[in-house]
Amino acid sequence: MKCPQCMTDNDVSATKCSVCEHAFTPPRVKSVGYTSFYAEYFAFRELVTPQLIKVVYIVGACFITAAGLLSIVSPETLNEYDAGPILSRLGGIFVLLVGNLVWRMMCEGAILLFSLHELLVSIDTRTKGLVLQGKSSRQ
Repeated sequence: MKCPQCMTDNDVSATKCSVCEHAFTPPRVKSVGYTSFYAEYFAFRELVTPQLIKVVYIVGACFITAAGLLSIVSPETLNEYDAGPILSRLGGIFVLLVGNLVWRMMCEGAILLFSLHELLVSIDTRTKGLVLQGKSSRQ
């Protein structure tokens, strides 16, 4: 433990500085608050959307893939659009490749926003801890 007055290294269990006799104040012990998942959930501190986005991505990717494969394998199901079998198959390949890619990018963008939120919360928590630590060392 460093003495705040003379900056001398002291033993961790020391109650005063060995050089300048400055008395050390014991660090404050923060009480641990136990909360349940439901308390965090209803206080909106526990985010559900990141896990939900992953499930929605899988379901959406399955639908996009099925639609692309359906238009490739049986283009006659799209007769009402008057596109023709070749154009329907090309559209199916386009949906299969580009549709899944765009869907992935949209879901990654949503998850990125929540990841940024979690990162900012962790920075805020660490900053509060440093501020409290700085206040306790000055006293």
